[in-house]
Amino acid sequence: MSLPTRRRTVVEAPRRPTVELRAVRVVVEPDPDASAGYLEHEGLEERRAAYELEEFTFVRARAEADVDIEEIPQVLTSAGLGGIESDSEDEYTDEIISREWKTLRDVLKAVGVPTEQLPLEVDPEWIEWRM
Repeated sequence: MSLPTRRRTVVEAPRRPTVELRAVRVVVEPDPDASAGYLEHEGLEERRAAYELEEFTFVRARAEADVDIEEIPQVLTSAGLGGIESDSEDEYTDEIISREWKTLRDVLKAVGVPTEQLPLEVDPEWIEWRM
């Protein structure tokens, strides 16, 4: 009597696409869609006057990465945050930039960029002010 032979099933494991990180930047640029309506509130007259004299404007910030996914160039970005007063304290701007980078960092990890290529903190050289 012979034993039945077992058939082996080959299951293909899903393959991660090849991803190459080419560049990272954080863009801070004018925000033409920002609303200054809050400056109409009582107690903000001086701030409103400064805005009208163009002593400050509004900007938005987002993080971007140039990657090649399966050799196809892509630009991945964080959602970005707008309506930032251009003369905001450095600490506030740094916090926003850091949050945008962390959001993009999570996206880059999800598509397969190795974490050793993704610093935890923003390199100041990545920041591009496009004013």
